[in-house]
Amino acid sequence: MSTCPIIIALDWDAFYCSVEEHFNPELKKIAFAVQQKQIICTCNYVARAQGVKKLQLLVDAVKQFPDLVIVNGEDLSRYRDASKELWYFVREMVWGGKVERLGFDELFLDVTDMVDFNMTLLDNAHVAREFTRHSPHSVLSFFFRTSQQDPSMGFSCQLPSVAGNLATGSLPEDFTGDNLRLVLGSHLCHYIRSQILEIKGYTSSGGVSINKTLAKTAGATHKPNQQTVLFPEFAQDFLDRFDIGKIPWIGHKSKSIILDAIYKGTDGVNHDSDRTRDATVFNVRHVASKQLFTSSLGQSSGEKLWDLLHGVDSTTVQPTPDIPTQISIEDSFRSLTSIIEVQTVLRKLSNSLLDRMYIDLMDSNGDWLGHPQTARLSTRPRSTGYYGSRISRSDSLPSIVFSSSHSRDYIVDYLVDRCWMPLFSKLIGDTKTFDLVLLNVAVVNIDKAPAKTSDITSFFGKKHLVDNHVKDARREELVTKSGKGVGEHADLEPGLELPWQEDEDLIYEETSYRESCVVCGQRIMSFALEAHMRFHELVD
Repeated sequence: MSTCPIIIALDWDAFYCSVEEHFNPELKKIAFAVQQKQIICTCNYVARAQGVKKLQLLVDAVKQFPDLVIVNGEDLSRYRDASKELWYFVREMVWGGKVERLGFDELFLDVTDMVDFNMTLLDNAHVAREFTRHSPHSVLSFFFRTSQQDPSMGFSCQLPSVAGNLATGSLPEDFTGDNLRLVLGSHLCHYIRSQILEIKGYTSSGGVSINKTLAKTAGATHKPNQQTVLFPEFAQDFLDRFDIGKIPWIGHKSKSIILDAIYKGTDGVNHDSDRTRDATVFNVRHVASKQLFTSSLGQSSGEKLWDLLHGVDSTTVQPTPDIPTQISIEDSFRSLTSIIEVQTVLRKLSNSLLDRMYIDLMDSNGDWLGHPQTARLSTRPRSTGYYGSRISRSDSLPSIVFSSSHSRDYIVDYLVDRCWMPLFSKLIGDTKTFDLVLLNVAVVNIDKAPAKTSDITSFFGKKHLVDNHVKDARREELVTKSGKGVGEHADLEPGLELPWQEDEDLIYEETSYRESCVVCGQRIMSFALEAHMRFHELVD
């Protein structure tokens, strides 16, 4: 039997809007949009049918669509809670809990074990004879078991029919091996999506294939509330039609580096009538080479991205732990130049950070499940531009954040005065002037709590604090090409971007966001940032 994984990519449809509709069903009947700062971060499908676009300036959207209802979505608590609830629900249905979260609204499921168990229940020799293109009317009613122990748990499906859309519109020659496994995976995907809708009330789009990249890309082709299956023999034809910037892992910076290398000195060769650069996967594969990728992006990144263009992705589904590895909150600005402004922002971010810690690191009884050891402050100077690197400093996290005997205001003031501002002084150095476009506060190095307790300040003894300080002092400052903070993917070569290992800071909606707009703070995909900035230029 083949060892290729069977991967399902799930994407909640218009997630922020779905959450708002869940709490207010009347919104389903009208066109509405979710606002964050001065931007339409998303809108429901009623609004989209009328022409409302994501990333529009709020003032433009209201002027163009006067009947559009606006819902403020800057408080992410409701979306975060719904995201976790759906993740837990799906994880219970997947054997071994092999479910990985990507932002708020996407999941990767490794259902290989479930599919292979059910493959053993089929008479494969009989399937090979019956399920071919030469006998298209052969149908087998099969009961897909979702439990190894209880044979009554599962669902019925018709084989060899495929549940959902075909990525290329073509069926394979036969339904044996991986093809049959993907057929079973398609029915499992449909079952999971139907359970989510029936029990939780949320629609989702899905992709089914043999790796994360193919599943995610396939799942994005038919939305909303649909799913798409991509058989491996059609993977290359499917990918070739996409712009390389649409392929996961290949973001704005990587794409620019690749195209600059390809078209350097060509003076329009392979350009279309508008003399724009042909960035389709097909063209890039044929005019470039693996050597060009590695020389431009570095050995590791170049090989990885070259493989992705050929449908090869060895990235495994990494089950997301109950306790996050870090928690971070950030905000972006047109310009931040005074200490008073910095202190004000840090107080706001500290309050949000504490809210996140209480949600993500405490159970329903108020007991701490994990304790961060390190506090990290990151900034981005205006001089580095929209895609510039972040500069970070870190130190031991004050144990007072876990105290139940101090008020919230006292803890926030303590964090700002004793933690963030000293780190900020180290970041800006001796200069008295600065111009920042981003501030980020984070707690990292989160360990599982040694024992349940509502106040674990005693855990942070003097020796522990000293040890942490020594350890973090060795990595106080780091500027990374990927825009990550201290200790995050610091060994990556330039060009490689990580869509399924993003920080959970600020905004996630229907895909993983990479950059924060320095004008309005909206976090959007890297490839869309330039177009987004033109909105502001027109207004200015």
